[in-house]
Amino acid sequence: MFEKLIRSYGKLKLRKQSDLVTRERTDPNIHRAAMIGILYDATDKETFDLVKEFFRDLKNSGKNPVSLGFIDGTDVTFHPLARPESDYFFKTQVNWYEKPGSPVVENFIDEPFDILINLTLTDNYPLDFIAAVSRAGLKIGRANSAVSFCYDMTFFVDPNSDLKTFAYMIIHYLSNINNARTTSNKRHRSSHYHTV
Repeated sequence: MFEKLIRSYGKLKLRKQSDLVTRERTDPNIHRAAMIGILYDATDKETFDLVKEFFRDLKNSGKNPVSLGFIDGTDVTFHPLARPESDYFFKTQVNWYEKPGSPVVENFIDEPFDILINLTLTDNYPLDFIAAVSRAGLKIGRANSAVSFCYDMTFFVDPNSDLKTFAYMIIHYLSNINNARTTSNKRHRSSHYHTV
């Protein structure tokens, strides 16, 4: 019961705060994007390694990716914490209703990424919060996310799909968009949907 109240309070606070965000909407064509923000759950080594590969592929294609991982655990031995283009925050850095708060998180939120991708297959309040209040020009995430209202482009993810399929399908889809524009200052979902 108490946890339900906390979750409801967190959702209410998040919705109010996301409504205050001002940002400049950008083109969904990845060929014109330079800065790409990646949010992910870095607790699991398998997920960490997958995102590391995804990050490297974006970098090799001429993009400037920056990743922020949430570590909800104690095993940090496989995280190269010294990498300048990747950062992390921890369970100890979220408040009682799981709002993240640290200089690393604040810097990521304020960075006007061309594209922000929330690479989570399940709701994760600390990462969802960052996605919702980010100043990124184009926000991408799951259509069935608790914060789908904040995304400009959403993907319906099959329950049996994996994270790698989700990540690379987003890039494949963005690569095939020609000159579609989403320049309205009003928040609304893009007409672009895809099922993974």
